[in-house]
Amino acid sequence: MRRSIQILSAILLLPLVTPFSCSLTASSIPYDLSPLKGIREDSKDTSTPPTTSEAKVRMELCDPDGIGKDDAVSDEDQCPPNTRVCLTLVNHKPSASEPDRVTAVIPFWPVDIPEEDVFTTPMGKKGEEGLKIYVQGPDYAGVKQHINLTLLCSESDTASNPYLVSYTAGLLSLEWSTPAACPRSLDSPSAPSDDSPKSGGGSGVGFWGFIKFLFWFSIIGLIAYFAIGIFYNHQQYSARGWDLVPHRDFWREVPVLLQDLFSHLFAGIRGSSSGRGGYSSLG
Repeated sequence: MRRSIQILSAILLLPLVTPFSCSLTASSIPYDLSPLKGIREDSKDTSTPPTTSEAKVRMELCDPDGIGKDDAVSDEDQCPPNTRVCLTLVNHKPSASEPDRVTAVIPFWPVDIPEEDVFTTPMGKKGEEGLKIYVQGPDYAGVKQHINLTLLCSESDTASNPYLVSYTAGLLSLEWSTPAACPRSLDSPSAPSDDSPKSGGGSGVGFWGFIKFLFWFSIIGLIAYFAIGIFYNHQQYSARGWDLVPHRDFWREVPVLLQDLFSHLFAGIRGSSSGRGGYSSLG
């Protein structure tokens, strides 16, 4: 029984995964990043005599499948297909037998990353300056990876690719000036409804976020109650089988209590619909 509880606890405590959507709302400000869909690339060279180090980033922000697979590159030299942002570090030394050597391939943003690891923050009082997207990525070579993507609202700048600012100590900084980073007006036909997907972190919890938190808090509390109660009964009374269940008699009565509750509710509903809810004067 203890083993079953451990398995159930592990399943229920798995992080919730909600795919990132380019139609998002951050702090009640709607954005539409769908024009940024497609493979975007940039690179930056750093002189490291006698070689040159190149950092190359590939990004697919809006496709739910990520960057996909590049058939022209060997599998070991590219990130998994289900990756939104991938950084490749290449060492160039023309005089060497292998002039272009891939030294690292780092997946920063898996498509199935938990929503609580993605934070969106509007820039400016009304988001008029753009949007920041911060992602807590997976570990690589024992170092936690992070992305800081700054999307600058610019109606005139039509850059087709982000700018790779830097990669230092596991932090990849990208910057992109684009009209897509400007917030949409709330009365726009394409503005997301209340039912549209929201991004994680800075998008706000809202009513349904509170309901989800309350649900999982109750589930975790119930699991903890049973786990502690079973452990206590086993250690204190050497209980076995059903005797391990804390407050066993109460849980046996729960079906009867629920049956009585629903019987009273249905009786009340039938009584209120019979048309005799009012009264007449006898005077």
